[in-house]
Amino acid sequence: MASPSVQRPPQRTAETYGDYIPDDFSDFGGLISDDEQSGKAAGTQQTKSNGTAGLGIDEEVSVKKRAREPRVKLDESRLLSSKGIPALRKQARVLKLKGKGHEFSNASRLLSMYQLWLDDLFPKARFADALAMVEKEGHKASMGKMRMEWINESKPKDAQDELDGEPVLPSTELDEGADHQHHPQQQPQARPTNAEMEGSDAVPYDLLDEDPYDSLQPARQIQSAGDGGRGQIPDESELDALMADAMEIHGPQERWDLEVDKSLLFEIDAPDIGTQTLFYRGGRNFQIIAYEEVAAPRDIGGDNQDINPNAALSIGSGSANGAGADAEEQWLQKSILARESTRTDASGLQRIVQAGSGGLLAVAPGLQRGIRFSDERPRPKPKPGKMPIHDADTTKEIEGDLERSSVEDDAAAIETGAADGSNNTTRAENNVDDKDVDCDADESIARFDADVDELLPVEFPSLQTSEPLGSMVAKKSRREWAHMVDLEAESSNFRSLIPGQMAREWPFELDPFQKEAIYHLESGDSVFVAAHTSAGKTVVAEYAIALAQKHQTKAIYTSPIKALSNQKFRDFKTIFDDVGILTGDVQINQEAKCLIMTTEILRSKLYSQSDLLREVEFVIFDEVHYVSDSERGVVWEEVIIMLPEQVSLILLSATVPNTYEFASWVGRTKKRDVYVINTPKRPVPLEHYLWSGKTIQKIVDSDRKWVEKGYREAKMIASGETTTGGGGSTGGGSSSARGIPIRGGNSQQRGGSGRGGGGRGGRGGNARGGGNGPPRASHNPGHMGRAGRATGGSSIAQEKTLWLDVVRYLRKASLLPACIFVFSRTRCEEYAMSLSNLDFCDAGEKTRIHSIYAKSIARLTKEDQELPQITRLRDMATRGIAVHHGGLLPIVKEIVELLFAQSLVKVLFATETFAVGLNLPTRTVVFSDHRKFDGTRRRILSPGEYTQMAGRAGRRGLDTVGTAIIVSTSENRDIPAAETLKGLILGQPTRLTSQFRLTYNMILSLHRVETLKVEDMMKRSFSEHATQNGRSEDEEQIRLLEKDLAAQVQSREVCEACGNTMGSCHLAAETYRQDTAQMYQKLLKTPVIGPSVFCQGRVAVFVNEQGVHAIGVITDGLSTPAMESETPSVGMAEVVPPRMAPDETDKLSFVPPLRGYWRPAVAPGASKLRMRRVQVPLGKIEHLSHHVVSIGRRPDELLTDIEAQLTGLDLSWSSAVWDEVSLEKVRDVDVVWYMDDRVAKARAVAESPALDCPNFVEHYAARHDEWLIRDKLADMRRAVDDSNLALLPEYQSRIAVLKHLGFVNDSSVVLLKGRVACEIRTADELVLTEVILNNLLAGLEPAEIAALLSIFVYQGKDDQELETAPFISNGLTKSLSEVYRIWKDVIRTQEQLHVISAGDDSERSSKLHFGLMEVVYEWASGSPFKTIAGMTAEQEGTIVRTITRLEETSREVRNIGRIVGDTTLETKMNGVKESIMRNITTVPSLYL
Repeated sequence: MASPSVQRPPQRTAETYGDYIPDDFSDFGGLISDDEQSGKAAGTQQTKSNGTAGLGIDEEVSVKKRAREPRVKLDESRLLSSKGIPALRKQARVLKLKGKGHEFSNASRLLSMYQLWLDDLFPKARFADALAMVEKEGHKASMGKMRMEWINESKPKDAQDELDGEPVLPSTELDEGADHQHHPQQQPQARPTNAEMEGSDAVPYDLLDEDPYDSLQPARQIQSAGDGGRGQIPDESELDALMADAMEIHGPQERWDLEVDKSLLFEIDAPDIGTQTLFYRGGRNFQIIAYEEVAAPRDIGGDNQDINPNAALSIGSGSANGAGADAEEQWLQKSILARESTRTDASGLQRIVQAGSGGLLAVAPGLQRGIRFSDERPRPKPKPGKMPIHDADTTKEIEGDLERSSVEDDAAAIETGAADGSNNTTRAENNVDDKDVDCDADESIARFDADVDELLPVEFPSLQTSEPLGSMVAKKSRREWAHMVDLEAESSNFRSLIPGQMAREWPFELDPFQKEAIYHLESGDSVFVAAHTSAGKTVVAEYAIALAQKHQTKAIYTSPIKALSNQKFRDFKTIFDDVGILTGDVQINQEAKCLIMTTEILRSKLYSQSDLLREVEFVIFDEVHYVSDSERGVVWEEVIIMLPEQVSLILLSATVPNTYEFASWVGRTKKRDVYVINTPKRPVPLEHYLWSGKTIQKIVDSDRKWVEKGYREAKMIASGETTTGGGGSTGGGSSSARGIPIRGGNSQQRGGSGRGGGGRGGRGGNARGGGNGPPRASHNPGHMGRAGRATGGSSIAQEKTLWLDVVRYLRKASLLPACIFVFSRTRCEEYAMSLSNLDFCDAGEKTRIHSIYAKSIARLTKEDQELPQITRLRDMATRGIAVHHGGLLPIVKEIVELLFAQSLVKVLFATETFAVGLNLPTRTVVFSDHRKFDGTRRRILSPGEYTQMAGRAGRRGLDTVGTAIIVSTSENRDIPAAETLKGLILGQPTRLTSQFRLTYNMILSLHRVETLKVEDMMKRSFSEHATQNGRSEDEEQIRLLEKDLAAQVQSREVCEACGNTMGSCHLAAETYRQDTAQMYQKLLKTPVIGPSVFCQGRVAVFVNEQGVHAIGVITDGLSTPAMESETPSVGMAEVVPPRMAPDETDKLSFVPPLRGYWRPAVAPGASKLRMRRVQVPLGKIEHLSHHVVSIGRRPDELLTDIEAQLTGLDLSWSSAVWDEVSLEKVRDVDVVWYMDDRVAKARAVAESPALDCPNFVEHYAARHDEWLIRDKLADMRRAVDDSNLALLPEYQSRIAVLKHLGFVNDSSVVLLKGRVACEIRTADELVLTEVILNNLLAGLEPAEIAALLSIFVYQGKDDQELETAPFISNGLTKSLSEVYRIWKDVIRTQEQLHVISAGDDSERSSKLHFGLMEVVYEWASGSPFKTIAGMTAEQEGTIVRTITRLEETSREVRNIGRIVGDTTLETKMNGVKESIMRNITTVPSLYL
């Protein structure tokens, strides 16, 4: 049977239906008969036939003397059959209903279900008749039993037990005659209001324990109102029918005979709007990350809400007419709370903070009970159907419903609220004003009220947020982009937070920081992982790549060095299928889903707006601490600033102290949340030792605690204060810290603690048996004593012997493999060669080493395989010894890395570049010194440098602890000071600092692409983060000030007496005040006049803390501030003014013509003055009088003496007491100028016509308020002005240079020169552009061009003078002279325009180096590499690196030839590339 047609009824009013027809059923027009409406309105007697009205049919049904059509006889057996009630229950279970907003369609589907069921059961009966028969049969006992079975089928046990033993109300339709016959004791019950029905939606069905469809049941039996009996509370299952609007189709058919008080429609009480706290949760532990106090949703069914979280949710006393409704509402509220207390759904935040059920709003964490109020009077009670708090989603839903509420809802709310007699009283007690409540539901969750901390103290762990609430309150409107992740709380629900399958799995359990990072990547956030070395940061990068491939997007991995890029390419190729690499000399699979590149390459792609960056979802920055690098750190900032905002960033770094600051900058720049994840400790603990004598002493244990005993022992051994006896001294014969006997200390060893010999230290001990002679300074090669150098040999020989002892110790103590960091390439080679007699490899390892070495160098030519460096390193490697530094050939470095990774190299001497990025952990790290030469000076290692290198010690899964040993090989062999070592080992790592600087290439590129202004780039830099972080708040403050200023100007009263002159009068008075303050500041600097002016006893006028003008007497003189930024202050005895709050007269300056308007500072007729000691800032002093009172010597009588002397004075403002202190003897030019200006301003005020205004004080105060706003507005505008950018002057100077040299025009539009310079990134763009466009390369051969370009790329010694350049050919010499002239002109122009300082070479952005010109020329001419390597002192690796960079420069010049259309230049540059890229310079990386 099809669903009946629906017609809209006439307009319903509260007068017609009272409060009992829910507004949600307004679309069910045809379901309520017109007869019933008219009958009720007329107050006619209802007949039995009226029971058929409103049964859900689409036509009026009247049985008044009208014959019914024949119908099928119905008995209970038919209803109990398979087609009866069981069939209906089966259909109800499979029925699917939609949520809120679909009430009409849900009711229609329910109606159709009933129609289809009855049509199948009684095909010959009309639907209305069938319903009536079902209703009649439903009163029988057997049907009642089946109904109860249906109801109790899925009811929670505790709720069922709670209602056991209560009689069940039989169901009925609105057939009142039948009601009276079967149940004479019942009385009518009030139908729940629409607001209560809405409130019940706060408990959605998916949070309840029973099936919502099982709550479908026949309607309840209602007693007549005239029986006087109390209606029985329905059982719990009927609650579902009351809560779900669409589930109850019988509701519109019921009615209650209650009279409506129409007068209530004309009285609308003020709404009682309270507030509630919304909690916001996030993270894998569902931690509360924020909360907000918002206006509580209005309860349309009741006005009151108890503000006491511990108050019982009982129902208030109702009126006589609402007794039945009160009972049903009490049952409804009780049932809802019972549901809430038994819910187990973890996703419901409501049960956590539920008031009245042991939630956070009732019982604080850690307490046994809530607050017991001493006031015993009943507290306001909430109306039924109103929950004390909702979760965030429910609250937003309710607030949306409230915005759409109709007038009918409000009328129903008022009428229902009138049933509770306590409503008006409660409203009067609460006295809540709508103006005091912020009802904006869209307000940012970061805008907390100041009293939130008092309501929810943060010391409660369960309410602890992820960042300090105090700072969040202080920054109300500031958007916090960085979020610190707490790794302390471990949870087991990590997998459940990942949607679907993880993008990548690992065979091991992930660490907490890895889980957190993966969770936030899945959530689309950016992360900053600052983890210890070898902690597993690469896992985060791998997951980002896998996630991008899962999403069919791209991921870019960037690294600071090519070696790391090559290594990552090899690693990722074994994991992912589609991997590419882009470096300066390698391009493989550029369209891959995972691209590996250096940060410089990514910057170039961003400037050129390459299509390569499309579809990029993740960019991974490895070794982010490189942002502090003075040379290359700016690249990181440029890339982060220019990346699109939709790209998620994964920042991987070593541990740094200011991760939050950096993440906040990244988040603010990209407008994305960045989650900061710091690892609390190393996965493998690290112990630190000092090498002393021939052993080691622990100075820092694995818990990072200083071991004083170990340091003292090392100090004693180094100073020679220990003696040997029997088994030897601590430094020699004693066991090591690991319990391993070490050689040394007996008569058979060198360097014992006895008398030292010459040369290598002589034999130890003053007797062969290890006698107990007097201790003397140690001269052993293990560590030099205080006596200084040994007399018998060179320091180099001693250091070689030292490393023999160190390595032998490490071998005996099972501390190999070891990496020894040496801060000199030459020393690396020397120390490695000193171990020529040691062999650490067995036969099997030697075979593997030979195999790897031979396979690796097989790609070289036969001639290159015999290079001295390759043969020398091969011989060392076969003995398990190797070196690693920048002077090695790239292929040799990679061979060493491969061998070290397989533990075939046992002892590695390396420079600190080995610690950058390469995943090559070892068991032990040894420092050859705690100081290094950084290119300008010799200094102590920074804690960050030390941590980066020492972090290589300890192999995860292989070592239980890592070992770091500090050895001193410097000329002064003393043990470093304890404070030095503590700062080195335990000090804070180096902070991430901005190295942002402007370059000509950056400026030209930004002007060319025009997508980002240079000013914007500067504002977004990390260096400007501190000043720009609050810019949005400052701009908002400016907007508010402008609004206030406009309102102030608009409200200004037009006065004919002072309208045009008040402004000048006020300005003169304020200038007088400012001149006075400046004059007093200048007087402080005069050594003689200053102390006499600010002497003790001087009477003064100042503005006190309350802003009131007060009289004071100087008592303590001037106090010097602790910091320069602080204002000096003066100690005074203040005469407490009669008023504590300022008024309009306090806005007047203490200029003589205005003193008559001031209020008296002393109460008229006062016989006694109140005194107090205060400290007054110098800027608050308005006037210094010539009058001085005497001050006694006794401090306890100070105030009494001053009060006694002031009492006898005339302190009225017109008194001669207030004549100013004489300053006639002052000769300071500035003070005299201020004095003269004050006289002029005082005269201007005295002659102003504004003084004639009868309302002068009022109008002056209004103008003063306006002036204050203008002054503050000017300050705020200056603060946000781009002119405050630190680099703006340099930018303006560089733009001037570009205009002067013709790279841009006067409008800063990029010209041809500028376009050419944009292509140059590996050399000086200004000089090389001039060289190219002046056609200086046209007459040169490819080999000569290569030699000429080498002066731009070689980074060697500072051989910048032209005289140092070798002669190669006449043409090259001539071109070289022109290049040198151009370079000098560019330098001179920059000096003239103040880009660099004159004569300061350190500020020059470019330098010319001629050291490898001849080498490059011979190589480009075809000479073998072995030949050119012998022509210079530079090592082979430096030569190859210079040639590689030269190839990149030649490519850039070739591209310039294409731009300018110079095919000859393009051809020559191709020839240059072919001549230099051959043999060993073209060998591909072993990682590729």
